[in-house]
Amino acid sequence: MTTRPRVVILGGGIGGIKAAQQLANQPVDVLIIDHNNYQVFQPLLYQVATSMLSTDEVVYPIRAFFKKAANVDFMLAEVNGIQPEAKVVKTSHGDVAYDYLIIALGSTPNFFGNQEVERNALPLKTLQDSIRIRSHLLSVFEAAAAETDPEKRKALLTFVFVGAGPIGVEGAGGVSELIYDVLQKEFHHIDFNEVSIHLIGADKCVLGMMPEKLRTEALHVLQKKHIEVQCSMLVTGYDGETLSYRPMSAPKDAPRSTIKTKTVVWSAGVRPVNCLNGFECEKDRGKRLLIEDTIQLQGYDDIFAVGDCSSFTPAGEQRPLPTLAPVALAEGQLAAKNILHTLRGEPLEHLHYKSKGVMAIIGNKEAVMAAGPLRSRGFLAWSAWLWIHLLTKAGFHSNITVTFKWLFNYLSGARLGRLITRPELPGLPEALRNTAEKTVPTDDKQVSKAS
Repeated sequence: MTTRPRVVILGGGIGGIKAAQQLANQPVDVLIIDHNNYQVFQPLLYQVATSMLSTDEVVYPIRAFFKKAANVDFMLAEVNGIQPEAKVVKTSHGDVAYDYLIIALGSTPNFFGNQEVERNALPLKTLQDSIRIRSHLLSVFEAAAAETDPEKRKALLTFVFVGAGPIGVEGAGGVSELIYDVLQKEFHHIDFNEVSIHLIGADKCVLGMMPEKLRTEALHVLQKKHIEVQCSMLVTGYDGETLSYRPMSAPKDAPRSTIKTKTVVWSAGVRPVNCLNGFECEKDRGKRLLIEDTIQLQGYDDIFAVGDCSSFTPAGEQRPLPTLAPVALAEGQLAAKNILHTLRGEPLEHLHYKSKGVMAIIGNKEAVMAAGPLRSRGFLAWSAWLWIHLLTKAGFHSNITVTFKWLFNYLSGARLGRLITRPELPGLPEALRNTAEKTVPTDDKQVSKAS
């Protein structure tokens, strides 16, 4: 009996799953390895963090993608390293051999070496992150309601988002609506004039990938939502009590501005995951794996890399393709196609990626969108954002509940997911800690155990 070639895919994100779908029911054996048994739809994580959606509405079981593809299997394991000379992947369940390898491990938050910020800030990258932020946001309001010291209460009611890209803008807008549309009606003894929300970015403007008019519109909407925006700023430290920052153009020894806060949400950049650190191959300045336009890793014919962990700069361009979902989908699909072309002895295809546009949602009925010559803002862009994300997200049943919740929120402004499932706020009063919910609701049981 002839052994079929084995394709191992590291990572069950959108790039890895797209590659596996392309290889489904083809004359290869496919093994997907991931430390989660679900795919996360990351664009909606901020909606879990701000209590609009539940966890099961932004994830989809990996095995469910391949119910009709007997040649695709899944392994729940940690990836510890790659040994290309032996054609082996090191995992928490032992060595896994491959004939072809697709690296689709995504990325992890980049704190740029600032260990103090890394210890104390709240990243928004994983499902566990969104649950933690949700619980943290609700916990600080419970703590503020019982706090009698004005300075401590002010720090509890101060929220800082670092990073002025889509995640920071969408997160800050979502928190503003949670606070002023929902919590303000429920916390009767808090003076909401004490609440402050800050968005701090290193770029010269918010949503730097957008045309200037849309950037200006986004800034205007953020300001209407009581969000103070400061760009061209470098965060220099956060010890859990005080955030310090300075202008990007200022010398290192320049005086720092400070904000007293218990909440810093970090979305200022990403880097490749740690298990790729020891992998010897060509990398860019950000340690991302350099690939050819065939999606093959430079110097390797049998290894492909897709998505956030890879870097490809098209001819004539000065910057690599952005770390966006459409890029990962295109690369994942082409990596799988080129593996099949190789097996058939056919010429390989080359990547010709053309951006379909960029968009960001800032809140209910507020968004900005640029797609080719089309420029849109407000309700139309908001509607397009909702429909595009519904069409992209996996899971028919969850899409029904997501649509219902979006409609319900549009009509009533309610946030149905206001659950404190992980009371981790340092300094939370003991009385509140004792009464906080200690059990995890059904939709959060699995992810709580995994974190």
